Parts: sequence; C-alpha cells; structure tokens
Amino acid sequence: MDERKKLELISSVEIMNTPMKKQRFIIDGMIYPGIHILSGDPKIGKSWMMLDMCLEVAKGESFLGRKTEQGQVVYMALEDTFVSLQSRMYELTDEPSENLFFTLLANSIGNGLEEDLRECKKMFPDLKMVVIDTLQKIRNNIDMKYGADYRELSVLKSIADSLGIAIVLVHHNRKAHDSNPNNLISGTNGIAGCADGLLVFTRNGENAKLHISGRGAPSLELNLKREKSKWILLDDAPESEPDIFSFTIHDFMLEKNSVGGTASEICSMLKEKFPKQEFNSNWLYRDLLQHDDEIRSFGIDYGKTKSNGIRKIFISYAADRDSSGGKILCTENAVPADPEKVMSTDDSLIEIENAELPSEENVVPAVPVKQMQGDALIAMAAEMMRRSVLKQGVTVPAFSAD
Repeated sequence: MDERKKLELISSVEIMNTPMKKQRFIIDGMIYPGIHILSGDPKIGKSWMMLDMCLEVAKGESFLGRKTEQGQVVYMALEDTFVSLQSRMYELTDEPSENLFFTLLANSIGNGLEEDLRECKKMFPDLKMVVIDTLQKIRNNIDMKYGADYRELSVLKSIADSLGIAIVLVHHNRKAHDSNPNNLISGTNGIAGCADGLLVFTRNGENAKLHISGRGAPSLELNLKREKSKWILLDDAPESEPDIFSFTIHDFMLEKNSVGGTASEICSMLKEKFPKQEFNSNWLYRDLLQHDDEIRSFGIDYGKTKSNGIRKIFISYAADRDSSGGKILCTENAVPADPEKVMSTDDSLIEIENAELPSEENVVPAVPVKQMQGDALIAMAAEMMRRSVLKQGVTVPAFSAD
C-alpha cells in the first residue's frame, strides 16, 4: 500500500505573487521538460524523425524550422543495432555531435529505469532530452486499463519533472481511423492523459502530418515530406520573436527610477516608449514574476497594492545593482528619451491623481519578500513623495539609505 502523502495547500495569493519561470522549450512550440508521446503509423519513419531530432538538439540547430536549446541527449534505441544506427547517422549528417549518446538496452519501468535516468543526468549535467524507442520495450504492465497506463507513465513523468528534462516515448498508432489524431494512440487514454505533450504522426498521401498538442504549448499541425532520409517542413517556418520584456522594463526604468500606477497606466507608458512591443495590462504583473531573475539582476524591484478596489503596481530601480551597468538594452525598439520630459515632474512619470502612497504593510511584493522590504520600499515611497512636493515648488533631496 502506498504511503499516505502529507496534504500541502497553497493559497491563490501566494500562487499569484510567487516568481515562476516561463515555459522553457527544448524545441520551440514542440518539446519542453516533461513526458511526450511520439505516436506514428507503422513504418512511417518515426525512428528517423527521432534520430534527426536528437541530432539537432545536440548541435543546437533548428528542427522542422524551430529553434532548439542545445544540450546533451540520450537516445535509447531499444529495437536497433549499432550497425543500423551508424547507417542512419551517415544518411542524416556527416558531422556527429559529442552531445549525443546511445544505448541499446534499458531496464523497464519499476525495475531500474528510474535509476538509469537519474544516472544519465549525473553523467550528463546538461542533459536536455531522453528518447526511448519504443515505449513497449520498457513496460511491465499487461493490464490494459486506463488506471494502469496512467500509473505506469506517471513514474516517468515524475522523474522528467524532477530532473528538468524531456522524455520522449516512441509509440505506435492503432489501425482504426479517427478524426481526432490523439485517439489514434495505441492503448487506453491513460497514456495520452498522463503525457505533457502529444505528437501524432500520420500519413497524408505521399507526405505526412505531425499533429502536436499538450499542456504547455499551442496545438499545431505540421505538413511534412520525406526527402531521402530526412523529414522536411512544407509549411512556412515560424518567426521566433526574441523575448525582450526584461530589457524593455530595464530601459524604461532608467528614465523613471520609480513608477507606480495601475497596470493599464504603466502599460500605456511602456507602449509610448516601445511602440513596436505589445504590453497586456492583464498580464503585466505575471510577466514581471516570470522574468523575476533577469529583472532583479538589472536592479529592479516590484510589488503591488490594492486600495479602495484599485490595484496598483510599484516598480523601482537601483543603479548600483544593475548588472548591465546602466546601458540601454533595446536601442532599436525604443523611442528616444525626451530630456525635458525625463527631467520634468510630469504626471505621466508616476502619479495617479489623489493616490495615496503605499505603506510597507500594504505592499504585496513578489516573493522573496526580503527583496521588496526595507530600503528598497522606503526609497520607492520617498521618491514618489519627493516628486509630489516638487509640483508644489518645494525642492527635496533624493532619498539616500546611507
């Protein structure tokens, strides 16, 4: 009998105020840490596709038009020989990678596979992905029920999550036709239900389709054709926009030093500075949380308050903690600063008319709490008060914690 787990509850307040990293992709829009099923029609070329995928991740080169996060890869080719692997490698590339490793043997789930995977991570600290070809070779379960399938794959999902790697399980489609590609995966729905991502590979005349869906990525349908041994994308390759949110916040704060207002008001100021970028007021605080490490490395702290039903976000900048040395990071996307505007006490900088300054106990900072308490918070409030009295013709020196 399984040992009873201790119930741990987390409030919605803590969830929405705790820095969380954005979804990390090993292959953009396709593969991310977790369990993935690649299920395909018989003899369609699943193993060729997997070997090509492993090579591209190992080299850090694009796969089916999508960027990859370079790192170490382990391919468990459990139905192959080294002779067949050598032949395939020579047909796919003339430049092998020291990041790609093979094994022809693996223990089954519950009989040592978990330890094998942990050992791989110890041997290869930069391990990004493990491909197991095929799923059937590592299974012990003969009970064809949803719960049994789900429970068996849950073991691998737990390991993938704890190691921060993607585990791709090669499987096969059933012969029956179904309008929903995910229903083609052989076995019960427990396999698809446990997986984070599903890649279903089907024939489309002389070509093929790759149907992609999952918890951490939008659904995709890729049209492919086979050129010799390699699968080629027939669709236009997606344009990958760089994530420059942290840079925009940094450059914005170089001019402001401290800012407070509703999410909509701050987004309007950001849009004025960076007209080519999109800023969503509903997601502004979430974006700050998901870029927490980068933002704090630029000397930026942030928090939020709620008073009389109005939510406000407060952001401050400390030049002495800026890892960039105060350099402009978004030169091509920003509207040049207006010197008069930067030196003025214009309302657009911070203030909301008749707004009350936040007290320390009313500010809900991003976790960890210590980074928004003490001098950082006091400096933020002092700066807002200083700018307010400047409008009344009273000059007050800038706050200093020294």
